[in-house]
Amino acid sequence: MSTESPSIGKAFNSTIQALKKHPLLFIPFIIFAIFESLALIFLFLIPRWPLIKVFGPIIRTFWGEKFLHYPLNFLLLPKLASNSRMALSIFIGSLLTGMAVAIVLDLYHKKSLKLGNTLNFALKKYLSLFTIVLILTGSYYFIVKFLNIVIAKYFMAGHSRLLFLPAKLWLGPALLCLNFLLAILIQSALAYAIPVLITDHAKLLRAIGKSLLLFKKFFIPTLVLVGMPTLLYIPIIVLNYNIVFLINLLFPEIILGVAFLSIIISSLIIDPLITVATTFFYLENKK
Repeated sequence: MSTESPSIGKAFNSTIQALKKHPLLFIPFIIFAIFESLALIFLFLIPRWPLIKVFGPIIRTFWGEKFLHYPLNFLLLPKLASNSRMALSIFIGSLLTGMAVAIVLDLYHKKSLKLGNTLNFALKKYLSLFTIVLILTGSYYFIVKFLNIVIAKYFMAGHSRLLFLPAKLWLGPALLCLNFLLAILIQSALAYAIPVLITDHAKLLRAIGKSLLLFKKFFIPTLVLVGMPTLLYIPIIVLNYNIVFLINLLFPEIILGVAFLSIIISSLIIDPLITVATTFFYLENKK
């Protein structure tokens, strides 16, 4: 990176200052957290009447009858919540992220904040925003799915080790770490797509292409901008990995608490930090 390029520290500092001085910047992320919380409550209530009549057959078909009963319903809750977040990110989060980037753009140019204007602006770009998040989410989902299947089949074929690690580690902590790193890498590759789309009034393909080029140019800074906030999610990953231990140690309902904590950390801390920091970084590098 050239000496004229802004530092990572400056991007994060601008982010912290913006979030402190302009609480309205949190509004898109709060709205998403509300939707995510409502979805979580809905998923928690599926084993109860009347929701079980409609959604019970879906759970039985894909996961089995036992996950509709206490306490095993809590074992399935994190997976359902994760799938729900992915869907909400595509349909609602895409719009709200565009709104957040539009707010950052107004702050950067020292304009007065008008949430209605930023929302309307994002609505005009909704189809492109939707597509970008769909590509991002779909890429991660299918790459991880493919990787998990390949590694599982590798060990099912009779192999005992892969890269000096036994099957027990690969099908547990190692795969979790690999999925985590893939999430950072894929998100980093498209980190600038929405800022380009919103701030440059770019077309969809140009926004995606420019994001990939910027990721290549600012590879390490982008990984840091996305990766550092994402590290805050590690405790949730550890807790979800030890879900059976938590239930046995405490009580099944603790999983619901972990799920709400996940929403707070991901939607109200990590997402604002990544969205705002990468937008500031992009705006500074346009100069």
